[in-house]
Amino acid sequence: MINLYKANMQRIFKNILFIGGLIIAFIATYAFTANILHMTGRFEKMGCDGRMFFISIAMMGFFTIFVPVFTHIEYSDGVIRNKIIAGYSQKEVYFSHMLSHFSALGIMIVCHMIAGFIGGVNISGQLLLRYLILFLALCGYISVLLILAMRIKRMVLLAVLTFLVLQICYTGIMIGNALLAFVFKGTQRYIASLIYNIVAFGQWLSRTCIADDYTNPGTLAQILISLAVILISALIGTLGLGKRDLQ
Repeated sequence: MINLYKANMQRIFKNILFIGGLIIAFIATYAFTANILHMTGRFEKMGCDGRMFFISIAMMGFFTIFVPVFTHIEYSDGVIRNKIIAGYSQKEVYFSHMLSHFSALGIMIVCHMIAGFIGGVNISGQLLLRYLILFLALCGYISVLLILAMRIKRMVLLAVLTFLVLQICYTGIMIGNALLAFVFKGTQRYIASLIYNIVAFGQWLSRTCIADDYTNPGTLAQILISLAVILISALIGTLGLGKRDLQ
């Protein structure tokens, strides 16, 4: 599987969409962090680190596009079929893609953070912890997208479903904010916050400076939730995969 992973990373580094995403991430992060647009109000009060973390949610949007597009190209160009013919199992192909996307995410986060530091952010343990939480949460999100990307070969249908996942995440968090603020109390609120943090968007929002404390169930809980999402998604994604016919 190591060879599959290396081959995937080589194609990712040659992918125009990914390279363009890195460039945009760097420019946008620097612009927001340094506030070169001179935005005022709440945005200005966030401070450099708050603004840097706030713009990081754009990575969720980027991988909503990148994961299905990259995987679809792998299918349409016959790359995945050639890997199977070469003797690799479909599970090996699946996990190599998963690790490759996780690595691509890590590279984009590093690029994003470098731009933030240039824009004036000071390194701190608390900030690095925020990004660890974000990385794991987005890995869980990518794992869910990969279930669709590795099984649906019609690009239009795949695009609709992946953006539907993004919309469900957004809508769920908006409803969750209202329920946590006005309905749930005590133990119910804590249990609801755990459900709220299953979604990567929820974990991101709970770590921003605009979030209420009750949306964050704690660092350990967030890490365990993300790991559970990754594991369950991998199990679902590989279920019956070896019996699937490749067209």
